[in-house]
Amino acid sequence: MMSILRNLKNRKHVASSLIIASALIALSIGGMSSAVRAGDEGSGLAAPIEGTWILTIHRVNEGITFSALQSFAAGGVTVATGTIDRTPPPPISPLLGSWRRMGHNSFTATICFFFFDDEGKALGMFKTPMTLQVVDENKLAGSGTGFACDINGDNCVDVHSAITVTGKRLIAGRV
Repeated sequence: MMSILRNLKNRKHVASSLIIASALIALSIGGMSSAVRAGDEGSGLAAPIEGTWILTIHRVNEGITFSALQSFAAGGVTVATGTIDRTPPPPISPLLGSWRRMGHNSFTATICFFFFDDEGKALGMFKTPMTLQVVDENKLAGSGTGFACDINGDNCVDVHSAITVTGKRLIAGRV
């Protein structure tokens, strides 16, 4: 009877050791795959465009250059504001849009805003699709063109408002 109990005890010890070893292997494999995924992006799990950029935007046809801030959030949301967003009056709505990766360091984004008449009634939506390239860790360049659309973002007409974009990353904690 004692030998049977010792044999069962040894088997339980071996089984529990195998379970612990299997769990450790599974955890280490999961950790390795996360590290590999992070390394694929070049900067952790974030896309290189994520963050806020200080942009110089040149409206090619109008010969106007102005500054803007544009942020790219994980999941494809972008928001922006510019130094001429209120000129000429009346003001425009906040600039909102979406972005996605096209290639290694290339992205496409579309930014939209509503424009209003003098009484504040929305007349339509202005859309600017852009192609953007992260040139290096802290520099961005791209181009786009503007479209005037109805207030639902449909029935868009190219208004020949070409832009070029250059930018530098806004780095947290730096002036």
